Amino acid sequence: MSTRRPRYRYIAFRLEGPRPFRRDEVLEALRTTTPRLRLVDFAGTSGLVQTNHLDKDAAIHALTAIGTMGGERVRVTTVGTSGTIRAATRKYLSRVDSPPREPGKNPYK
Repeated sequence: MSTRRPRYRYIAFRLEGPRPFRRDEVLEALRTTTPRLRLVDFAGTSGLVQTNHLDKDAAIHALTAIGTMGGERVRVTTVGTSGTIRAATRKYLSRVDSPPREPGKNPYK
């Protein structure tokens, strides 16, 4: 029996549709995917899902195969993949309206 922890990957995605979607609509669409994806974060048109490192390519394919959500046609595009939530959020889901950080300053201290 292996005692190793699973190695997770976090996939950032964006939704293009006629309106912003609710979290429960996204969860319902993710329930139909194989492999099973866990929604970590979602805000209107972008979000973050978790999968293990072995299913990463299948998860990206499953995300892009989602065609309808909440009765509306949507297009899901993956933005990037990372090994941590912090890096995925910083690289791929940064807010346009947030002020730029000073280089060399650690915002977590």
